[in-house]
Amino acid sequence: MFAGWQAFYGMTGGAAATLTGLMFIVASLATGRRSPEATEMGQKLFTSPTVFHLVSVLVISGLVLIPDGESLPQLTILVAWSGFGLVYGLGRLVGILRLPNRSHWTDFWWYGFAPAAAYVALAAASVSAWLGSTHAAFALALCLTILLVVAIRNAWDLVTWLAPRRGDPGETPP
Repeated sequence: MFAGWQAFYGMTGGAAATLTGLMFIVASLATGRRSPEATEMGQKLFTSPTVFHLVSVLVISGLVLIPDGESLPQLTILVAWSGFGLVYGLGRLVGILRLPNRSHWTDFWWYGFAPAAAYVALAAASVSAWLGSTHAAFALALCLTILLVVAIRNAWDLVTWLAPRRGDPGETPP
């Protein structure tokens, strides 16, 4: 089922690993912020989920690249990871809806809805792979691409929001 997809999963896994490392730089931009509560909320609803989405792409790409990656244990882990990602993504979606201060209108769509929808599709693709569907490899690749693009967009959004605010005049480090 995954034969011939090694280059794709190697590329997406490598990109996700690199971007996960770069997210540590993004997280360091958030240090020294004025409001620890706002920083904690931002990490919970924006930064940490973006890292989780990148790690999901990395883990799933790695699972598929394992020799004999179509065995029952690998496919079971794939289904379980996708299911957990779905629950996690829906939790972040609800968290964004419950924010006391309204965030930008795009935050709901890019940080909440898009990842949750990607995990719904990923869970369906994972189950179809587990059931041996011939189109599961393509569906899984499409879901990982969408999740990677969403995570890249969100990482860029975090950097462009955090960087100009680092060291604003009048801010005192905690």
